[in-house]
Amino acid sequence: MPRINIVSTKAGAESVVRQLLCEPVVAVSCQGTRHINVLTSVTTCVPSGDVYVFDVKSCPTIVLAGGLIRLFQSVELVKVFHDVGIASKLLHPYSIKIRHYFDTQVGYSVLLEQKGFPPRKIPLQELCKKFQINLPASDAQEHKKMSEDVNYWAKRPLSKSMLHLCAISVMSLEPLYTCLASQLDPHMWEWFDCMSEENRLSRIQKRRIQSVKTARRTQQFVEHLYEYPVTHLTEEERQLLSHSLPEAHPD
Repeated sequence: MPRINIVSTKAGAESVVRQLLCEPVVAVSCQGTRHINVLTSVTTCVPSGDVYVFDVKSCPTIVLAGGLIRLFQSVELVKVFHDVGIASKLLHPYSIKIRHYFDTQVGYSVLLEQKGFPPRKIPLQELCKKFQINLPASDAQEHKKMSEDVNYWAKRPLSKSMLHLCAISVMSLEPLYTCLASQLDPHMWEWFDCMSEENRLSRIQKRRIQSVKTARRTQQFVEHLYEYPVTHLTEEERQLLSHSLPEAHPD
């Protein structure tokens, strides 16, 4: 495991953010109580491997006064997320718009479209396996607690198990970014940007984004993709699609 640093003061946040803004790429994940949409921590990882956990629950001022807003809104620093929509919703109460980011969830989905398949979603752990990126094993019991307890990320102090999960959420993002970005064809980047922005807004403008997705699915080309016969897939294509799920259709 990498060294995990907890940042829980305004001064400490200002200092770490200044360091992060000097990096070319920073992996980011946001933790919170999603049922009431409250941000409780922000985890970052730099290419050297150091992990910083900003404890927003203990010191709410680190988001704005502490400078985290500068990290999210920087147009020079690349922020790498796996499903930026989660972070976007948690940051929405602060009126923070995430800029200049790479979403590995979207990167994988667009890579599939590049190969002629419909967009799909995939868990971070399964995406890592596809690119042979090793992650430390997470405690199954702790992971179950996180999944079942809506207030899991609101508990303080942050336990070693919680910090371990925070680290796992960001450790693989920078290498995934490198792998996915290198495989996207130049002509797919405009579509990637469009899909990334759509995903950023997917939880804060849900009805509008669902309407856009519904309209897109009625197009003949996309309808054809959804009917692509699985029996015609090569073994390589089966491996690419394994453990992924079709995008959920709106209700």
